[in-house]
Amino acid sequence: MKCVICGFDNEAREAYCRACGSKVQVNLSEVEGDLIAKSDRMNEENTEAEIRRWLVSAICLFLVVLTVKVLYGPANWPAFYAVPSVGQNAEFASYVYQFEVPLQPLVIELPDMK
Repeated sequence: MKCVICGFDNEAREAYCRACGSKVQVNLSEVEGDLIAKSDRMNEENTEAEIRRWLVSAICLFLVVLTVKVLYGPANWPAFYAVPSVGQNAEFASYVYQFEVPLQPLVIELPDMK
C-alpha cells in the first residue's frame, strides 16, 4: 500500500508508513491485491523448490545408474566386437575386429581371525 504522503510502498498489514511514520489509509482492494500477490510469490517459491528437488533427485538417480553400469556392465559385454571404420572418399566400410583381454581375478589371502 502506497503512502499518500511519501509514496513508500508498505505491506498491507502496516498501520503506519515505515518511511515517514504517517498513518496509512487502508483500502480493502489494495489489501486484497497485496495478499494475492504475496500468495502468488509463495506459490512460485514452493514450485521452484519442488522443481529443484526433482532435478537433484533425477541427477542422483542418473549417477547411480551410470555407476552401476560402469561397475557391473563390462562383464556382460562381448569379448569380440566390430568397430566400423570408413576412410575419406571410401565406397565401402571395413570392420576391424578387436579383442580385449578379460581382467584376471585378483587373489587376496585374508588372515585367520581366530
